[in-house]
Amino acid sequence: MKSIVFLGTNKSGSSYEGIKAAKRLGYETILLTNRTIFVEEREGFQEIDEIRLTNMSDTEDIFSAINNLIVEEKIIDCFISFLDEYVYLAAMLTNIICSSPLTFEPLKIMTDKILTRTYVTGKNYNPFFKVLSSPETMIDEINDLKDQFPLIIKAPQSNGSKDVILVEDIWECQKGVKQLHRKNSEIPLLVEEYLEGPQYLIEVVVYHSKIMITAIVEQEVTKGERFIITGYSICPRMSLEQLAGLKETVYSIIEDFQLRNGTCHLKMKLTENGWKLIEINPRMAGGAKNRMIEEAFGYNLAEQTIKLYAGLEPNFTKVHENAVYTHYLIVGSIGKLLKVSGRDAAKDQAGVIEVYTKGERGQIVTPPRSMGQRYGYVLAAAETKDLAKECAINGAQQIQFYLQPI
Repeated sequence: MKSIVFLGTNKSGSSYEGIKAAKRLGYETILLTNRTIFVEEREGFQEIDEIRLTNMSDTEDIFSAINNLIVEEKIIDCFISFLDEYVYLAAMLTNIICSSPLTFEPLKIMTDKILTRTYVTGKNYNPFFKVLSSPETMIDEINDLKDQFPLIIKAPQSNGSKDVILVEDIWECQKGVKQLHRKNSEIPLLVEEYLEGPQYLIEVVVYHSKIMITAIVEQEVTKGERFIITGYSICPRMSLEQLAGLKETVYSIIEDFQLRNGTCHLKMKLTENGWKLIEINPRMAGGAKNRMIEEAFGYNLAEQTIKLYAGLEPNFTKVHENAVYTHYLIVGSIGKLLKVSGRDAAKDQAGVIEVYTKGERGQIVTPPRSMGQRYGYVLAAAETKDLAKECAINGAQQIQFYLQPI
């Protein structure tokens, strides 16, 4: 039986749906992970055929686990990961061991925000940026930025809005730098121009140099202590023609990165100076995006990604077209979670397709400082974008998080 080896996964979202997709396609699914929960709660992960506990921070340990699979004569069609940390390694292994012509070199650049910005220096879609690299000269470098505020400060491996801070003046910039340096005082930091305008997530698949935009997702950003996306919308009637210049900009970015076989997603903003690249990530987007795309168009992006990695041609023929909206759940105060109510009532609302909540009794929950501190979502579909949004929000209003203040 042919196997697919997954390097890491989350318990839900696009990464786990990739495992489900591989199982549907008839593959044996093998997971390399350092998360013991997949062993401790084994009955909850029936789509995984084998779980091999591995030190995922040690490349040699990963190679040893893979060598064991080869010695056991596993027929491995590909290695794949839907997690930033392992995407490059999985694509490289697939290219070398499985002889699938994945373009893995650009993925390493995409996983580092500083490498990405530097790589596309001078491109029209690349906003102003500066790298703060030396702790000794950082104060002087910050003072040089006094005419550029507001600005964004990022750690080079930031994702999910973690380690991304908006600063309005020199004092806030110095405070933000100190905050990010508490984790690691030696890392360089990226300072970027703050951009105004609507924000979109664009899913891209490239097969034998053919670039395919498989979904355009409009994002609603809540600006608090961090930039948290609380709403995602797919409207089939929003064509590339309505977003003038987006297709050309996306194609230009993919060509600049020389991606010939692979997947990625971009976050773009439409500013008064045209389309600007917020970030590019070397994988499909996580969370509910796979489910949204499937409800909107009928194809499963995780499944088509599996096929691409296995050397097969992906298929993005639309089965149907629906407007889809996902509303994410956040809490407004810090506290100990006592219970969550209203899930069944939310599911009964018109248009609601899926309700997901996370968080266990006794867990400390907080207002979001990263995407990981969203505590669920309501996904709804309807004929129009506005109606789908209304259905999702109506469903979300049924859900209540009961907290004990601390």
